[in-house]
Parts: sequence; structure tokens; C-alpha cells
Amino acid sequence: MSAPEPIPCEARRCPVCGSEETIEWLRAPDRFHKRKQLFQLVRCASCSIVWLADAPRADEMAYHYGDEYHQVISGVGEAEVLRRWQKQRRLLSKFKTEGSLLDLGCSSGSFLSTFKDGAWDLYGIEIEPKQADRARQLTPAHVFTGDLFDAPFGPESFDVVTGFHVLEHLDRPQERLAKIYEWLRPGGILYLGIPNIASWEASLFKSYWFGLELPRHLYHYSPESLRRLTSSAGFRECWLKTPGSYATHSIRYMIDKVVGTGTGAATDSSRRRAGIMAASFMLKAYRVAVGRPLAKIAEFADAGANIEAVFQKQAHSANALGRAKS
Repeated sequence: MSAPEPIPCEARRCPVCGSEETIEWLRAPDRFHKRKQLFQLVRCASCSIVWLADAPRADEMAYHYGDEYHQVISGVGEAEVLRRWQKQRRLLSKFKTEGSLLDLGCSSGSFLSTFKDGAWDLYGIEIEPKQADRARQLTPAHVFTGDLFDAPFGPESFDVVTGFHVLEHLDRPQERLAKIYEWLRPGGILYLGIPNIASWEASLFKSYWFGLELPRHLYHYSPESLRRLTSSAGFRECWLKTPGSYATHSIRYMIDKVVGTGTGAATDSSRRRAGIMAASFMLKAYRVAVGRPLAKIAEFADAGANIEAVFQKQAHSANALGRAKS
């Protein structure tokens, strides 16, 4: 096995806190598309953020997504919509019950489509044109197609901004959170859902962990790094949990690796059949004996596969506080 290539000097400096105390985290390929190119993750010892050191250029990212990926994501979101988003709606209602809501990376609009009571003015941002068009068809939301930085929203436009499995896809997270903070009204909330790089599953499955999603996920957050990042942007934490599990998906990636190592039609066929049988047995055994209990224990320890968190903008803006002091 050849030695890892040295990390370029510019990649050694943490892009979030600026620290040079960084280490290589791991290298892994794009397992969703079953490609061989390895990508390098680096971790900051100071703020614990993990990021993709050799991220593709912006004009290359369409290749790493592709129609198949977008179809899978929209299909998951649209399946049994009300049940899929029930927990998120219930939690949101504890903080806000009406107003103006912006969903970042709204995909085909599945989350926005659950708002039927007319209490909300709905908006979305989606960079993929086909998904944005579908969101306009499925929801009454005003959907902007493009990057967050180009969206035409003014300061204090929204009571709620949501981002479910979006932040990890975005570069320049500090600047983007600053923009979101600007868009929120005083007392407004930011509700995020992202994978948890500090989860037990990430440590167990390593490069096979489903939450990596390389190279589409540019940043990988832990509760610690997310708290630090949002606090630096001016947000106050209201609620944070680490629910869920990606274990079955991760095990499938491991099975895919084993099945894909054969050569010749007969070998491929036999390996595929064996892989399917092994996958079925392993996944059933994991769910029954380990999966659900471990997910609950992990959530209690802030080590579940996902992070779901609610942050609030200060009830009084900085300008208002300045006027009050004067």
C-alpha cells in the first residue's frame, strides 16, 4: 500500500477557525456511484470540523451528483410525505406556528408540501433546475433556482429557515450562516438536520459510512463543531439531538464492495447471489439484535447518526441593542 500523498499547505489550515492543527481523517471513494477515485477528509484538532480537502471545482459538481442521485433524494422525501416529515413538523410547531418560512435545498418540495393550512408564506432555494421546477408544481412556495448567495431576499425576511441535509453540501459555511442570520427576523429560528461525523457509526464503518457521501458532502459536522459554528454567527442553541441510523445503508456499501471484486460473468453472478443472501442476513440480524437499541443509546450519548438542531437569532438585533445603549 503506497504512502498517502502529502496534504497541500493551503489544505492544512482549517477553513473555519484557521488553525493549522489538522490531521488527515480518512480517504474514501464515491460509493453511491461506485467510482474508484479517492477523496481526502481532513479534521481540525481545534474546532473538530471535518472537511473535504480536495473538493471538486464548482463546475465539476454536476458530474458527482447526476440525475440518479437527485431522483433518489426526491424519492425518499416524497415517499409517505406526511409520515416522513411528521417529527420535523411537530418540533417546528414548538417554536413557531405561522409566518414566513424558507427551506434551503428544498429539492422537489416534499417538506414544503406538508404545509396545507395557509398559516405560512413558503419559500425555497434549490440549485438543481429540474428539482426546483417540481417543487413549484407540488407546492405553493416561491422557489428560487440557484445558489444561496444569489437569492434575492432582503434582511429580516423570514421567521423560520430550515435546511435538512443541506449544510454539509455547502462551501463557505461561515458566510452562509451569516447570510441566513441576516435573513431571519429577530427571534427567528434556524432548524438544521445533518449527518453526525462524531457518531458511533462513523467510527465503526469509517470509509463505508453512508453519511460521508463523498464528494457531495464538503463539510462534516459534530455537535461540538456545529455549536461552535452557529454560535460564532450569533445564534443561540435551543435544542439539539442526534437521532437515526445509517447502518443498513453502510452495510450495503460493504456488501457492494465484496460483490464487486469478482471477474468474469460466472464469478460476478455467483458473488452477486452470495452478496444478496449475505446482505439480507446481516441486515436482518443487525436490525433485530443491534440496530434499534444501539441507535437509542447513541442518541442519548450525542453519538447518533444525524444531528437535528434548532438555533435562534437574538430577539433584538445588534442595531437595536446599539440604539438601546446609546
